Amino acid sequence: MGIVERRERLRIQVRSDIVKTAREIAREDGWTAVSIRKIAEVIEYSPPILYEYFESKDKLLEAIRMEGFDYLQTEFVKIKGHFSNPQKQLVEVAQSIWHFAVENPEVFQVMFNLEGAYCDSKKAYSQAMSIKDNPVWEMIAGLRPKSGEAVTKTYYEWWCLTFGFISITMTTQPRYAFTQAEPVYMEGVRRFIRSIM
Repeated sequence: MGIVERRERLRIQVRSDIVKTAREIAREDGWTAVSIRKIAEVIEYSPPILYEYFESKDKLLEAIRMEGFDYLQTEFVKIKGHFSNPQKQLVEVAQSIWHFAVENPEVFQVMFNLEGAYCDSKKAYSQAMSIKDNPVWEMIAGLRPKSGEAVTKTYYEWWCLTFGFISITMTTQPRYAFTQAEPVYMEGVRRFIRSIM
């Protein structure tokens, strides 16, 4: 392996360590405790080195937000390929969103500006909500094969139901109540799916 490849591998590793450390601090102490200086302290790098990777905390949060949406998008594509029934696909998508949020609350907080994880960038939203090559939009279209405009409206309602329910639950309920909230969430999802068939 040459010097260029080794440097690139090191660069990818340091970037990954920065993101991982930010998430660990946030999970332990909340997003208000996360700063470039604090991350540098934990991973034993000087702050100027971290600024080479992320010029601000906002840029770091934007990267975490993008990773969260990218991860979910990959899951949705897998679900679409695994199940042929659009109703079953949407139920699986809803469950994958719920499980992702419960297992990665610090990422979900960044994705939706919750709990002090404010990120100014809207880039991830425009990509995630784009209907072009969007597996969830296509699942909804499978249940509601009408005009694209009606499907897009229903897709927006889906976003409000799934991500909105989870956001409200995360900000208003103690963590131990999530197990009680999940059946309520899934019943709401099933009712929504039945309403668009």
